[in-house]
Amino acid sequence: MTMEIYPDFFNDVFGPIMQPGSSSHTAAPCRLGYLARSLLGEQPKRIQVVLDTEGSFAGTFGIMTEDSAMLAGAMGILPHDIRIFEAQKIAERVGIDYVFEFTEMKESTHINAMKFVLTGESGKVVTLVGDSTGGGMIETKVVNGYPLRVKGDTYVVLVFDPQQVVTATQIEQLKTHLPAVVDTGTSYIEGKGVLHFFKIADSPDLGAIRAMLPNAQVGLLKPVLPVITRPERKPQLFDTMTRWREIAEERRLALWEVAVQYEVDASGWTREEVIEYMRMVERKMYRQTHAVYEEDVTVPLSPFKVNFAAEWETYTYSPRRLTDDVTANAIKWAYGAGSGIPGVETVAGPMGSGGGYIHAALWAVKEARGFSDDDLIRGLFIAAGIGALAFTRTEPTGERIGCTGECGICGAMAAAGIAEMAGGTPEQVENAASLSLQSAIGIPCDPIPGGLGQPCRSRVIAATCMASVFADLALSGRDAILPLHEVIDVADAVGRRLPPELLCTSQGGASATPTARKRASAYRVWFEQSQPEDRPPGNLI
Repeated sequence: MTMEIYPDFFNDVFGPIMQPGSSSHTAAPCRLGYLARSLLGEQPKRIQVVLDTEGSFAGTFGIMTEDSAMLAGAMGILPHDIRIFEAQKIAERVGIDYVFEFTEMKESTHINAMKFVLTGESGKVVTLVGDSTGGGMIETKVVNGYPLRVKGDTYVVLVFDPQQVVTATQIEQLKTHLPAVVDTGTSYIEGKGVLHFFKIADSPDLGAIRAMLPNAQVGLLKPVLPVITRPERKPQLFDTMTRWREIAEERRLALWEVAVQYEVDASGWTREEVIEYMRMVERKMYRQTHAVYEEDVTVPLSPFKVNFAAEWETYTYSPRRLTDDVTANAIKWAYGAGSGIPGVETVAGPMGSGGGYIHAALWAVKEARGFSDDDLIRGLFIAAGIGALAFTRTEPTGERIGCTGECGICGAMAAAGIAEMAGGTPEQVENAASLSLQSAIGIPCDPIPGGLGQPCRSRVIAATCMASVFADLALSGRDAILPLHEVIDVADAVGRRLPPELLCTSQGGASATPTARKRASAYRVWFEQSQPEDRPPGNLI
């Protein structure tokens, strides 16, 4: 049996909740390492991470905390844990050897592929190959040599049977014994035997399973996502905004209420639980954007990372300031979102600080126009629905479709959320998102190592500030012409035609200019001479 898997608001869109860094280069590698550690089932004594010389990690390795994240995950640490920044020290303290190897990646062609080879204290060795698919989401490709595709949304019981001694009767008995079975299957390799896998929603009793199958090797992959897929999960409520609007009209519901129902269907939670979780996420976003201004925190600095928030806050009181209050405050909160303060969690959406940037745009309008907290929550549910459509129809990440997949999608989510807060009709909400995304099609992802986040920072500031503009245009009656799902499809088609050097590899575009090359060279010298704990998170973004 196979259950329909589709994007979830709190797994794919507003998640992960993580320490500062990149969702695809920090959180996802950490999650894949964690899956490898759960498969090993014991303390590792050696961690080997294999990365492709032509992949995205080759151009940015260490800049986005990839090395610390991979080590942390392989030691059983998840992305929200502040210990992620001390991974090298922890490994050295407990005597774990580790190595990062760049070579040809044969098991996956994804630009964000990685392979973990863990050796345990008992001598046990496990391997796991997986991809970072965008926004912190992951997908395994090969586990201990067997093809296996899971994304960390369930427990996965693995029964390795190289001698093929496990009987069909034993497998059926195991299915009956396991709780809340979501999916089952087998993977056969000539000369290697069979892998039986069972995706389940509740934690299994591995001791009982091993007693049932004494001649097999039993392993477990633990979930890394907050919303667990359950057997009773309902089909995806909508995959276009056209259908979303139709459901709202058919059921005589507000557009945001249909979004809530989408998440109820996906998670199995109650309406009240879904709304309460969104309120918790909003509080995380608020702290992400406001902590640098309201709390006694220290922004980590380096020769290649400055405190933009402090600079802008000082400037906003200057008579030279040209921007209106909505724009000025959108910039202020956006700089707060990207401050990269260890211990101040960030909400991805879809990029590492994306949830904060979206919140910055909505909060600036909320302040200026006196909207309520409930208005803000409504706007965030609309933004989440837009994000779910993006994750349904593309991989909204710089490594797949350029900065369109990150800044562009964030801008569309924010524009739609603002239109909802302001009382826009469902058609106006869609127009706001469509107009915004149309302006961002075809933008490359070409970050400059040591370049103060440029040019990506310019793009995300533009997306944050322009969200209210596109919402205003939609509210004024401007027709976007193209429905949102068609714009997402165009963004995907155009983005996938970008050459690899323009897909977050820091090899082309702005990163290939003479000045950028000099900055990158100087950054590399500093990076190699500095200690991991001295490298501020979010150096690049």
